Amino acid sequence: MKMTTTLILWALGITLLTNDALSESPKKWTSKSNHTRTLMLEMDLAIRDRLPKRSYDRYMKFFSADIQAYGLYEDGPADLDGLRKHYHPVFFELRDGVLLSDEVIVAGPMAAQRYHSMLYLDGEFDGVEARGIPVHLRGQTFFLFNTEGKISKRWSNHDHAFRMKQLLGDKGAKEGSKVSAILNGPGMSESEVLKKLRVMTDAFNLVTSPDERLSQYLSFFREDVLVHGLAQTAGDRRQLSDYLEKIWNAFPDLTRVDEAKLTAWSFGAVRWRALGSHRGDFDDHAASMQPALLKGEAIMKFDITGKISEIWINDDAVVFE
Repeated sequence: MKMTTTLILWALGITLLTNDALSESPKKWTSKSNHTRTLMLEMDLAIRDRLPKRSYDRYMKFFSADIQAYGLYEDGPADLDGLRKHYHPVFFELRDGVLLSDEVIVAGPMAAQRYHSMLYLDGEFDGVEARGIPVHLRGQTFFLFNTEGKISKRWSNHDHAFRMKQLLGDKGAKEGSKVSAILNGPGMSESEVLKKLRVMTDAFNLVTSPDERLSQYLSFFREDVLVHGLAQTAGDRRQLSDYLEKIWNAFPDLTRVDEAKLTAWSFGAVRWRALGSHRGDFDDHAASMQPALLKGEAIMKFDITGKISEIWINDDAVVFE
């Protein structure tokens, strides 16, 4: 298996995803998050066009000229030409595809998607030539949008074994598993990231041990972690600590449930909801001893040691009852 310098740096967590979106007011950050969600929906709609060439052209317009698409080729990220080459048979050898986003999580310029799609093979795909055979695709993808609303980076974990078994049987499943092992990124596996996310939620919910709660939760983050979405500029671990203490001081029994978790290429994403009693002042809201609902989304990048090197946070407004 080949690994370029870019992939090695990525696995070590050396390459951070800083961009022009770091300096944002909270209001602009929320607006950017909403815009990212809209772009994800528009991309789904573009793929549903029944005319292959028009659908293909519309889809390709979502990517920037300097796109780096990870997870398509063994020897490094695909550029725009490589991306077009990869997706040409998907649009022209398969027909009647509908991309279904099972989950979409956004935070600022970042998005995570779990998807599935049913298409019909009317040509050659994965070395199989046939007419009218259904083919099901599924996978998980993370996106970084630039300031022009174009995708500048993308990381995909496609379920190659699932797809190839349909066309080539058990032999295809084995081959697909090998392809996934090569293309689905260095660093942490999907199961390792999902386990980490579960343990993080357990730490968040240590309501009976406030000091341990904070120290355990912060232990998942690198000392030099970059934090986006809490202030006008990218924050650090201290700012993250202040953010957590502010929430837990106001809602000390706050207990979180993760409604969705996604992962690919050592990224993790979570959409969560939490309920707590309002026992301390929070912004302009005096303590009321009434229930309060908090909801949000977060996208995290884990380094090779399992620590979070960068996080994007997208919180909803607190609902006070």
